[in-house]
Amino acid sequence: MGIRGEIFSSKIILPNRTYFFNVKENRMGDMYLNIVESKNRDNGGFDRQSVILFAEDLQEFLKGFDESLKALEKAVRGKKHADKGHARRDENREDGNRKTERRENRERVGERRERNSRDSERTDRNSRGERHEHNGERRDRSERGERRERGEKRGRTGERGSERSGAGRSFRGERGGDRARERGGDRGERGRSADRERRNDHGGGKRVVVKKRD
Repeated sequence: MGIRGEIFSSKIILPNRTYFFNVKENRMGDMYLNIVESKNRDNGGFDRQSVILFAEDLQEFLKGFDESLKALEKAVRGKKHADKGHARRDENREDGNRKTERRENRERVGERRERNSRDSERTDRNSRGERHEHNGERRDRSERGERRERGEKRGRTGERGSERSGAGRSFRGERGGDRARERGGDRGERGRSADRERRNDHGGGKRVVVKKRD
């Protein structure tokens, strides 16, 4: 027997309390188990509570203790499953939120792409319209230039034709004058020859034949 009738003593130290398991024998020779819970006070010292279990009552105590342990373990397991379920639900919610965010981001990206494509199409159309306008202006300018060149060519050809016609007229006039002169000279010579013939006829009866000059 030990001090105060202690046969066996052990303790379990936890963060906020300590448990003592003491096996003792009283003066009557009865064996019992003394379980002591010790807590620290805020103002210093310890709060102790003890439970005494005699050997003849230990089996019934152990049955109730085992049942309570099983219920406690079951409750703890259920709580863990519940916590896991809540955690899964939270994860699913987070995943759902992430999925919705991704969808929204995709939709936003799609809208941005559509807007960019529309803007690009508009810019292409505007650029095409400007190109068509520039091409039309260039064509108009080229047609105007061609028309001007044609008009200038026609004016030049008209001037050339007028010059040619004037030269032809002058040449014709000169030729006509020459011909008229030749005709006048021929007529004068013919008149002179006729006068000579008349003179010959009146003067001596002799007839002089004057040959025409070719």
